[in-house]
Amino acid sequence: MSENPWVFEGPVAWETPGTPSALARWAALQLAKIVGWFALWWALVALTVVVLPVWAVAPMTLPLAVTIYLVVMASWRLRRVWMLRRILTTYPWRQQPGGVRYDARGRKASFVLPDPDRPEKTVSPKISGFFFRPWDRVARKGFDGELWYAGDPRFACVIAKPGLKMLTYAVQPTAFNRRTSPRRKGLSPEARRRARAIGARVAD
Repeated sequence: MSENPWVFEGPVAWETPGTPSALARWAALQLAKIVGWFALWWALVALTVVVLPVWAVAPMTLPLAVTIYLVVMASWRLRRVWMLRRILTTYPWRQQPGGVRYDARGRKASFVLPDPDRPEKTVSPKISGFFFRPWDRVARKGFDGELWYAGDPRFACVIAKPGLKMLTYAVQPTAFNRRTSPRRKGLSPEARRRARAIGARVAD
């Protein structure tokens, strides 16, 4: 790892031992969650329709909605497996002490990473989802290790705990949104090249 996190150098993350297998485990976990939560949803539907009395149907809408939400979120993450791979084959792994924070309201985790071209500034890519986000629990418990990340936080990153655990996709909402203006300023030629390599929108 470079001592200067804003300098792109060294092998890309995909060439780091353990990275391909970590991504494969991550994808397998998302698939297992989809199958497991969907099976639970059908079991709850059968319980509601066949077993429970009529008065119990309304209270069952909450667990049914929660399980569907979990299926949708796991499906969304699994769809991003190719984007994670593109990032890992484009950027090296970096380490950032204090890279994860817990917000003042005590509800959500956020990532705080250096701007590659202006290291005195920080950028916070966003995690998807509103509920049951693993990094919320990690931050709440007081994670004090060095955050691992590959990518450019101004666009998109793959984030992990040391040992390539808990891979997470974090993105700036405007990085791939064609309804917003592409980023123009504050990008070095190398940052532009790598951003385009992952499909992020960068102005000429």
